[in-house]
Parts: sequence; C-alpha cells; structure tokens
Amino acid sequence: MDIDNKEFHKLLVPRPTALVTTISKRGRPDVAPFSFVAPISFDPPLLMLSVGPNKHSYWNITFKEEFVVNIPTEEMLDKVWVAGEPWDKEVSKIERASLETKKSDLVGPPLLSECPVNMECIVRDAKKVGDHILIVGEVRKIHVDEEKIDDEGNLKVDIVRPPLHLSGKKFAFPYVTKKIKD
Repeated sequence: MDIDNKEFHKLLVPRPTALVTTISKRGRPDVAPFSFVAPISFDPPLLMLSVGPNKHSYWNITFKEEFVVNIPTEEMLDKVWVAGEPWDKEVSKIERASLETKKSDLVGPPLLSECPVNMECIVRDAKKVGDHILIVGEVRKIHVDEEKIDDEGNLKVDIVRPPLHLSGKKFAFPYVTKKIKD
C-alpha cells in the first residue's frame, strides 16, 4: 500500500493531545486541542507546539506571547473534541465545551481545572516551518494533581489515560506501564 507523503503524521502515532488555552487581543480566553506538541529542552524547560497560521490560537499565542498547556483525561474526550470545533467569535469554546477554569499564577490564559497537569508557558520563539508555525514555549510553572503522578514525577498514564490522537476523530487509550530493568 502506498501512502501519500502528506499523510505521514498518521504513522507517527499515537500523539498526546493537549488542550492549549490562550487569550485574545480583547482579553477573551480560548482553548484548542493540539497533538503536535512535544518537549524539546530540559534546561531551559522548553516545549514546542505546531499550529496553522490561519488558526485563532496562533494569533492569540503570538499576540500575547503566552499560553497554557493542559493535559486532559479520557473522560474529557468529548470536551476535547468540542474545543477543536471551528471558532465562533460569538461563543466561547471554553464555555461551549463546559470546561472549568481557574486563574494562572504567571500568565494570562487560564488553567483548565479538570486537567491533572497545567503548564504555564511564555513564547521564546516562533518560526514558519512548512505550512505550520513552530511555537517554542518556556515552561514557567507546572501545576499537577499529586495523586496523578508517581514518586519519580511521571504522569500515571494508566490512571489519567490522556487521549492519544491518531488522526481525525480517532484516539487511542492503550495504557500499560513497563519499566526496563536496571
């Protein structure tokens, strides 16, 4: 079977899905799901997300230069999907998805209360790469539900069961944690 090269992302799966909260020029909170997100540096703590330049989140992130990466749970999958629906300037996607928020400590965009992990980030770089913009964010503060992490600081994926995006409306939840022997 031949696969179109533009469909390569369907083979680099599953990818963790994050809900990214932003603030518009008018000060209105917004949310969108991202599966093109990954850590890229330990020191300083940097992550990247890739966003289309035609997306509302792109404009919010580059205008305010801050965002929050929120890690959802399997129970939130329907809300994740609603957060990904087309933007309507008359209706808040946070409200439409019935997401509860709380104030961040260091940045303007809110934290999503239901998410066991929230990372407050500031933009360190943005660069056009192909048809997307690569956003590099510095993680400035992490909020975590301590019951959802193990003694080494790892997310208990078998309990949280964060949605792993395959493509389109397909997600995976194949959680078995294994540790390689020392």
